[in-house]
Amino acid sequence: MDKNKIIQNIIDDLNSITDNLETLGKMLNESADLEETKQKKNTKEIEQRQLTLEEVRVAMAEKNREGHREEVKAILVKYGANKLTALDPEHYVEVLKKVGEIK
Repeated sequence: MDKNKIIQNIIDDLNSITDNLETLGKMLNESADLEETKQKKNTKEIEQRQLTLEEVRVAMAEKNREGHREEVKAILVKYGANKLTALDPEHYVEVLKKVGEIK
């Protein structure tokens, strides 16, 4: 094989790699967009239905067990309640969102 042919093969391989990386990048972007859409849909579903005190209690208890007691308490206080049963039902959706954001 002559030198020019080897160089051309390398260039062809690099172009192929570039195309594959572009395809992979597009696939990753589509996957991220799909995940974001899924999260928005889940949030909308939560907003559209009436939450119960028990659903909020379960989410808060889980975060509490994970060691986030102070964050959970701060969320309640932010919405004018010193305990969950004192929380106005109109705040259930916002509280559940805030609790879900605790990492």
